[in-house]
Amino acid sequence: MEVKDMSEISPPIEKIEFIPVELLEKKKKKPKKERRYNGLGIIFQKTFLELFSLKRVIPYILLSVIFPFIFSAILTGTLGNIGVMNLDYQIDIVVNYFTFYAFFWNAGILLWLFCGLSATTFISSEINQGTMIFLLTKPIRRSTIYIGKYLGYLVNMIIMQFFSLLIALTTTCTIFRVSRKVFATGMYYFIPIFLFSILIIACVGLILGFLSIINKRVVVGVLVNMLLIITIYFLGIILRLAIPQFYTTYHLYLLDLGYNLSLIFLFFLSGFGFQPIPTFQKNMGLFFGTYPTMLGDTSKYLDSLDPENGITIISSVNSYISPIVSLIVLVSITVFLLILGLIILERKDISP
Repeated sequence: MEVKDMSEISPPIEKIEFIPVELLEKKKKKPKKERRYNGLGIIFQKTFLELFSLKRVIPYILLSVIFPFIFSAILTGTLGNIGVMNLDYQIDIVVNYFTFYAFFWNAGILLWLFCGLSATTFISSEINQGTMIFLLTKPIRRSTIYIGKYLGYLVNMIIMQFFSLLIALTTTCTIFRVSRKVFATGMYYFIPIFLFSILIIACVGLILGFLSIINKRVVVGVLVNMLLIITIYFLGIILRLAIPQFYTTYHLYLLDLGYNLSLIFLFFLSGFGFQPIPTFQKNMGLFFGTYPTMLGDTSKYLDSLDPENGITIISSVNSYISPIVSLIVLVSITVFLLILGLIILERKDISP
């Protein structure tokens, strides 16, 4: 029997190249810097999406509208139909009331409250839930985790605050039934208020984020945030009205957070040529001490306004301290807490 050639029975065997496992792992590994950036992006995205949930966005937008709506409705009953009055008068009324309640509520109490609820859980929630230990098993530095969560919070709050201020201004203009020119002017002053809001979002996030590093109990951060809100927006009134002689004599304005923040706020507005009316000065003077306190009736001043000739200011700012100094101190404290927080986080003992 004739035997056929083996090449006709089976295909030729291909050469198999054996590569050591160590070399395969090295090929799969990405550069250390690239892995770090990927980790930062993942944490940023996760944090941003968690904070941008409907159960958080809807309450924020609703609360952004409620105060301006009630405030504007009450003023409409007091001042009458503003829409039929002189255009300059309309602009002065809408812009000044918008800037006041924006500082007090939209860029004030409401913003501090939501920033605090987000920032106080940066690290503490990860430790309490045990996810921090899991993250540390990955090739991610602790500082990368913190920065990723902070950036996710920062972008989220900036977007939400933009719509908060926009809806507030739209609500006021709608209730007052003013012309589109008034809304356009309001949008011009929207810019410095929004820039001030970004400053507050950034600083509050880092200040309360520092608390989440040094203390894993979330309730402590929440209580500190509430204490700051009360101190800024309510305690200063008591100090200035109850002990006015001690307020200036013992330089208590240096510790008055509301006064210093109001100076920074007006500093942003002054760069855009903001001109306050007496009612604005009265409210800012009463709540924050920015102007000499006027407790009397200011309606006669409102009737005598002449914006065309620049007759809008009846008192000057209480310049106990320069707004630039207040701004530098605020930023310096924030940066210091950021650096200190990262150092503590890198050395912190994180155990189950």
